[in-house]
Amino acid sequence: MNTYRYATKILALAVALWSAVACADLNVVNQNDPDRARAISSPSDVEALISGGFQSWYRVSHQSYPGSALSVAADAHSSSWGNWGMRDAGWEPRKAYDNDPAYTYNELAEYPWRTSYRSLAAVRDGLLAIEGGTRITAGLDVDNTDRAVAFGKLIQALSLANLAVLFDQAFVVDESVDDVLALELQDYGQVWAVAKAKFDEVVQLASGASFQIPSAWVGFNGDWSAAYMAEFARAYRARYSTQVPRTASERDAVDWSGVLRDAEASISEDYGGNYRSGSDWSWHRSKLHTASYSGWTRMDYRTIGPADASGEWEKWINASPDDKLPFDIDTDDRRITGGAPNLDGKYIQYRGNSPFRANRGLYHFSNYLDIRWDYLRQNSALGVYIDMTAMELEFLAAEANYRLGNREATMAIVNKYRTESGELPPFNSVDERAPGGDRCVPQLPDGSCGTLWDAYKYEKRIELFHYGLGTEYFDDRGWGDLVTNTWQQLPIPGSELDILLMDMYTFGGPGGDFAAPDIVNDVSPGSLRGKLAAMEAWSRAHNEKLEDVGQRR
Repeated sequence: MNTYRYATKILALAVALWSAVACADLNVVNQNDPDRARAISSPSDVEALISGGFQSWYRVSHQSYPGSALSVAADAHSSSWGNWGMRDAGWEPRKAYDNDPAYTYNELAEYPWRTSYRSLAAVRDGLLAIEGGTRITAGLDVDNTDRAVAFGKLIQALSLANLAVLFDQAFVVDESVDDVLALELQDYGQVWAVAKAKFDEVVQLASGASFQIPSAWVGFNGDWSAAYMAEFARAYRARYSTQVPRTASERDAVDWSGVLRDAEASISEDYGGNYRSGSDWSWHRSKLHTASYSGWTRMDYRTIGPADASGEWEKWINASPDDKLPFDIDTDDRRITGGAPNLDGKYIQYRGNSPFRANRGLYHFSNYLDIRWDYLRQNSALGVYIDMTAMELEFLAAEANYRLGNREATMAIVNKYRTESGELPPFNSVDERAPGGDRCVPQLPDGSCGTLWDAYKYEKRIELFHYGLGTEYFDDRGWGDLVTNTWQQLPIPGSELDILLMDMYTFGGPGGDFAAPDIVNDVSPGSLRGKLAAMEAWSRAHNEKLEDVGQRR
């Protein structure tokens, strides 16, 4: 690439970063002149730049894109509706992610990319202002500068972590970057290394500190003490550490001792945003519309099917896509049914039909619906949307112990949930198959009873359905359980590639999990007009509202 093309690429990035800050919801007075100097002209402006970043991270992790598609790609829930890229993500046989800027659901990659850089750019400006001498004061005796720095580091850790788990490569933007013209793309492992170091800084800065984080900064569910901020950072460091790997061998190589330390430190109170009214941003699409909302979703049989003892699960999983017909589950797992296939279980409701179009694939159909989050929908969407729980940390510790050789500890967690929640018989040995004879849970595609490891994966998948962003997808990816040719990561968004003058590329589909050689590079007038429209839409600020559910497509 010649010097002119390289300079053009980096200049485009610089403009994009500043545009992200200028368009952010930061409660900063614009005065119709969004120049950088004015945006950081006072301590309150600097604090607003930093504090607003959490909202951007929350939206990436909890709203429409990319969580809805990740869940379908992992066959956690099933839906053939096109909205939010779900239909394309769950297509069988799998196809490549469409990275054309004119793709109808290009926000699947565009939104997390753009929004993450919005928060990173804002925090960078805020921390640079502090390095330049700005102090965040609230009266003569109160200095909140240390709080702002620690919170800024948390936003950087969370935003970079989202980029690392989602994209194959990304730019690392923080206050250490003196010249954005010198920025170069780094692979996901390098991005995660920086994010992890930021989490380390947050734990260090928050441990023993006395500041409080205002509730409005972190989702309206109560102020945070500095001690809780350290707990939050450790919990999410543990989660993201297990989610970055793209392959089973990479997941094997995770620092499981570190994950175990973080997970066993636990969290004193579950974290979740508290959605109080239409002006809040603290809601979660997966809980509200792709879990218990009957018109949008069903539970995928790849999630609940291993509980079946009738033999229908084995037929379904081994059938071709065209022959995967919905079936009733006969199981002793009381989370799935209430003792008969058509009786509601603790988490799952029997529906007996599906709202999808048959011509889009009967493999999407299922007779079951998850209802654990239905209380939110019944309450006009108001309430607390739990994301991180002590339960998840128990499961992370259980996997760490399994990989570190302490499988008795893993068995204890598996037994806890299968007996208390599912009313299933416990494992008596780490080496035995799932107890229960012909009615064992889980069952494998060949009809045999699962091992302790199979039972661990089943328990985590059932218990943590739609808690955090893409939990099932990232687990399946790292365990090697995604359907063949599912895209295993997202490419840099196509519109960004156009702006940066980079070659178009993507992942998944017939080219394999990590590559798709049959890239569509259509330069016809119609395609170019579509790309132009997509780029123009990309450049506009996008603040998604709860009521923008739209129509099923």
